[in-house]
Amino acid sequence: MFPAQRIAALKQIVREEKTVDIATLCSALNVSDVTVRKYLDQLEQEGFLKKMHGGAMLTEEESEIAFETMPESDDMLGKEDIEQIANLAVSLIEDGDSIFVGQGNLCLALAKKLHAVNNLTVITNNINAVPDILPNVRKLFFIGGEVLFQNGNMYSCGTKAINQLEDIFVQKAFIGVDGIDMSIGVTVNDFELYEIIEKIVDISRQVVVLAEHTKCDKIGLHKIANLDQFKIYVSDKRLDEKYKQYFFERDIKILTSYDI
Repeated sequence: MFPAQRIAALKQIVREEKTVDIATLCSALNVSDVTVRKYLDQLEQEGFLKKMHGGAMLTEEESEIAFETMPESDDMLGKEDIEQIANLAVSLIEDGDSIFVGQGNLCLALAKKLHAVNNLTVITNNINAVPDILPNVRKLFFIGGEVLFQNGNMYSCGTKAINQLEDIFVQKAFIGVDGIDMSIGVTVNDFELYEIIEKIVDISRQVVVLAEHTKCDKIGLHKIANLDQFKIYVSDKRLDEKYKQYFFERDIKILTSYDI
């Protein structure tokens, strides 16, 4: 990653977190604390942030700008778009498949559509999705472990959860993410979920990323993969044209709610 890319990623992290410590930035950017401090000095001189002991915080002026220009969240994504994304995702599943259903509201919407497919075996860490999955599949394996509460949703995570994925293989994995960026790649904010997804990527023949358009040009704290490492993305009709072009040029399949 070039310095300009690291600074852009650092700014994105500070915008989202408002206050962040140096250790977190070192981990996210994969650089030394000396380099992070240099970037913080530069951004403080620009008036973007204010350094404090062990970290930095977004300035009040930048906080107001970030709030005023904040993109729509997935909670603001129209119900119709969420339904159509879920319909597109379920169309990728075949009778008899073994699949993983991950975190996020789009994965939860997919769980509600699984009744359309026969003889499924489903693995999930999405606690909220269990009631919708259980009556409609041949087998359900819920990954136990620690429980993470995030935006009203609950997920299992941690070492015990990861250990339960040993010697398991799935044909398709459906994951939600926090950021998609052409330079940085696919990212999530929570390290616990990063560990789960990293393992799921290893045990899946095909990974399908479910991400609304507001996740584009956003950068989470932990990188899962480069953008072109996954070959199927499902989004809504407002997906930016530059991403459609990026996917097309790399022979990556992109399904949007325009396709329904």
